[in-house]
Amino acid sequence: MIVIRAGDDGPRYRGHGPVVVGRDESCEIQLDDPIASRRHLRIHRKGHEWLAEDLGSRNGTRVGDADRPITTAILRAGDVLRVGGTLLYISFDQTVPDIDIEEPLRFTILEPASAASEVRCTRETVTIGRHPSCDVVVDDPTVSRLHAVVAKTGAGYVINDQKATNAVYVGDPPERITAAVLYDGQIIRLGTAKLRVHVPAEVGQRPEPPRISQATLMIPAEGPRPVAEVIQAQLAKAPLFQGFAEEDWTLFLTAYERDTELHIEHFQPGELVCEAARFDSYFRVVLKGAIETQDPRSSQVLLTHHKGDFFGLIEAKKSLARATRHVATEESQVLCLPRHQIRYVERNAAARALLEERHKEESWRVMAAQLPLFEGVPVETVSDLIQASEIEFYDKAGMVIIQEGERGESVGIVRDGFLKVVKQQENEHDPDRILGYIRAGDIFGEAAILDDSPRTASVVTAGKAEVVKIDKDAFRNLCEQHPEIPDRLAKLQQERQESRPDPLLARQLEKWGQGFIQADALLLMDLELCVKCDLCVEACEELHGESRLIRRGIELETPLGTHLAPAACRHCDDPLCMFSCPTGAIKRRPEGEIYIDYDLCTGVGACALACPYDNIHMIETHKFDQAQAVKQRAHPDHTFFRPYPDQGVKPRGLLQRLLAFGKVEDPQQAPAPAADDDGRHVPASYPIKCDMCDGLPFMGCVHACPTGAAMRVDPVELHGAVAGAGARKAVGGSGA
Repeated sequence: MIVIRAGDDGPRYRGHGPVVVGRDESCEIQLDDPIASRRHLRIHRKGHEWLAEDLGSRNGTRVGDADRPITTAILRAGDVLRVGGTLLYISFDQTVPDIDIEEPLRFTILEPASAASEVRCTRETVTIGRHPSCDVVVDDPTVSRLHAVVAKTGAGYVINDQKATNAVYVGDPPERITAAVLYDGQIIRLGTAKLRVHVPAEVGQRPEPPRISQATLMIPAEGPRPVAEVIQAQLAKAPLFQGFAEEDWTLFLTAYERDTELHIEHFQPGELVCEAARFDSYFRVVLKGAIETQDPRSSQVLLTHHKGDFFGLIEAKKSLARATRHVATEESQVLCLPRHQIRYVERNAAARALLEERHKEESWRVMAAQLPLFEGVPVETVSDLIQASEIEFYDKAGMVIIQEGERGESVGIVRDGFLKVVKQQENEHDPDRILGYIRAGDIFGEAAILDDSPRTASVVTAGKAEVVKIDKDAFRNLCEQHPEIPDRLAKLQQERQESRPDPLLARQLEKWGQGFIQADALLLMDLELCVKCDLCVEACEELHGESRLIRRGIELETPLGTHLAPAACRHCDDPLCMFSCPTGAIKRRPEGEIYIDYDLCTGVGACALACPYDNIHMIETHKFDQAQAVKQRAHPDHTFFRPYPDQGVKPRGLLQRLLAFGKVEDPQQAPAPAADDDGRHVPASYPIKCDMCDGLPFMGCVHACPTGAAMRVDPVELHGAVAGAGARKAVGGSGA
């Protein structure tokens, strides 16, 4: 058993791993260290060795006094790792043996009787099914060729249904599951077959179930919000919550009681739960009924979620648009967890392991169904690819995924985010040439794998990204089994050659920076039309209290002409302000706009500190209230949030504004922060940002511009010539 101590008074870890170290709250060792990355380092066991693996951190990981950062390193007792400004002390508890990886798991086949036997598994990933190639072969016609996969995680062993015809049932009485953590002695049912699993004691002990004294298992479709005990009774048998200890339940149920955003939604058969290409910030758990995941283009059913299943974790956490649509097929009840409350689930190691394993499974299923590259590939082959792949997250620009000149070991597919393909120039002082940009759905790195040649270019992140990496041997087997796939790739490579971006435009896009690549809505000013009257700035000040439109920024030579991109909220694809908000007050509309729900805002200012473009500003409460009153008068039919709802604000005419010119407001004359009618504390200041004049039937800056110079544009369309959008008729690729 490994023992890790962070500094003298920092967090500690004792266990069998794997362990992720970083600032993110999902890490097993969470550091309060601004120099450390969010997910900085992973410590795990491979064979009989413990390895430290840097996760592409900004400042690197070092062992002892060495100056050179590591990629991976074998750990020994007494080693000291330097992570940011924190020292990690490594030791091993020899009195507690490590899990015997040579024989970690046993399955006893109980039914059919003709196949009764015991199977000892020595692999960390175990396949179960009817096909002879499976690790656990169950010779029964009701068992699928590949029925389930069991994977070892830091919290134990997780079983995943592989879209089997007769599903997977666990426990006694049996509960249908899509994924679940296995405990020692549990019964697994695959069709009519029955197995008992024997899990090592260190990871196979089931926690004590919660004591539920006064709870009903029924949640009415109408009426008051269910009490916490009813929610607990509904969730206690769900695989995601079975590993909850008493402390986990206390924190989760307390969050439910104080936050009405953690709520239950009811759906009738055929009713839409989530629409594709729309944003929302909820992670969902099915309490009753069934929810289908559908391909929005063909309505093909990709997955079906039953009671206890969950979906939407990554979209909620990372503020992504839904890739698929979800429809209720029965009368259903769904628990909706807002993004800022997911931490109360992820803090539990078993739940976190289940989420990570299921995310890989669902991501692959959805991706394979959506991309034309995998058209005609059977479910069994997709299941094999899932086991031969990894999903990696990159949280900043400039991280190298493929290095020019290296031998290829994997093929990548972008599941989310942006990458760029760069070619090193012969003169080392010249900037690298940008060959293209890679977006979600694009494949890259396949040329070196198919030709067994060195990489011809590097692939680096242009912002945040999520990448699926497929092992080269598995990808070659796929191409051998399906000759149409190399033909599709050859066609794509030809299209890429014909659609290389203009070097000048590519360099300019690089100069614009990550903020322009990640933006969902850019404010531009046509410099040929702008007469510099400042009416746009005045309109913004009138509606916000202080102008959030600063007519300074970057001058762009775009395909649309010469424009200025002023300092204003870009409604980022990767909104750091949203991720930093402790109450979930920063939200995104289904169309993509970022806005502030002031009913949830406590005025702590975390969003203003987190914005990398300084586009959120804290404004005194009395000024904010006056601006909200202006909006209310402009649009009386809409209710705008008011910190001081009983204080009327008289409009100032031109004469009053002229008389007040040059005067400095006396802070003593401003209303002091107080409590509202409900006794809620009113903070001294509130954040303001460009919210595209949320709640108004117009955008102030665009509406006030007399020449039409101000406009909102979609960056994807703006950068289309640079990004090579025309090349992606099927699925793109880099050829690196």
